[in-house]
Amino acid sequence: MAFTIETKLKVKDKYDAFIALSFIEKDKDKRIRKKRDIERTKNNLLYDFVLTEVEKEYRESNIDSIISYINKEIENNKLSKDDLALIDKNNQRLINWIYCFLKKRRHNFNFEKEKTLEFRISFNSNNENNLYIIRFNEIVNYIKELNQLKYNKIILIKKLISEYNEIYKNDSIESWIEKNNKDKIIPWAFNYIKNELDQYIENELFNVLCLSDKHAIILSFFDSYDDLTYKKYDISNMKKAWNQKKLRDKNKDRKAYSFVMDKDIHKKLDFLSDLYGKTKNEIVQEIIQEKYYSLQNKD
Repeated sequence: MAFTIETKLKVKDKYDAFIALSFIEKDKDKRIRKKRDIERTKNNLLYDFVLTEVEKEYRESNIDSIISYINKEIENNKLSKDDLALIDKNNQRLINWIYCFLKKRRHNFNFEKEKTLEFRISFNSNNENNLYIIRFNEIVNYIKELNQLKYNKIILIKKLISEYNEIYKNDSIESWIEKNNKDKIIPWAFNYIKNELDQYIENELFNVLCLSDKHAIILSFFDSYDDLTYKKYDISNMKKAWNQKKLRDKNKDRKAYSFVMDKDIHKKLDFLSDLYGKTKNEIVQEIIQEKYYSLQNKD
């Protein structure tokens, strides 16, 4: 059957095609298969691809009116560059958090009282090289492809940013890392999380190739907590473990001694400790070393 079509489809890229497809194909499994076909289709062939799908689905209908409706759907659903600029692509911690939030598929957002959008994200990057910009592009692609009105997509972006801002406002990890030697604390904290909290951390968040990736994954791991009580508890335990490690490292070349001395030595040690602002151990050690070196010099 030949069709006379006067209205032109406004399909310029794969995101237009995805939106059109969500209107044309109601069956979820078929839609997923056809989305894969769209991914493999070159931009200059997308128009013909979508038009063919329209013709197959609406053989007995007014094709022009259907195309007009699809064009409105594309216009109502497609995000502009200004809309997407709401996500600060230079904020690496924000990007990593949104990526992990969506990837873990744990949340619903209410767009209307009777509707929720459940996240079912599947990222396209098969060979992730751990550059945060790859994660940013995956987030943008996911939001573009959502079967939601443009208005709802913008609400989603704003809610994600708002939730992140609340997390960042109550941050206690980044400042703790900054106060310590990053080259030492970041590898240790990453291994602590992997050994004590979540052995599958890299599968759940993203893979690690370097120190900066480990830093990012530590922040993303704690940023992604649902329960604030558990988050505080686990952070507190990690900090205690780090302090214990530092103490062990500090004392690894030391040995405990036990001496019996006159009772008044205790008060004298207290006096010297307060006077010089040092511990009693340090005072005793310095006195012994000074005496030892003075005898060495006499010889």
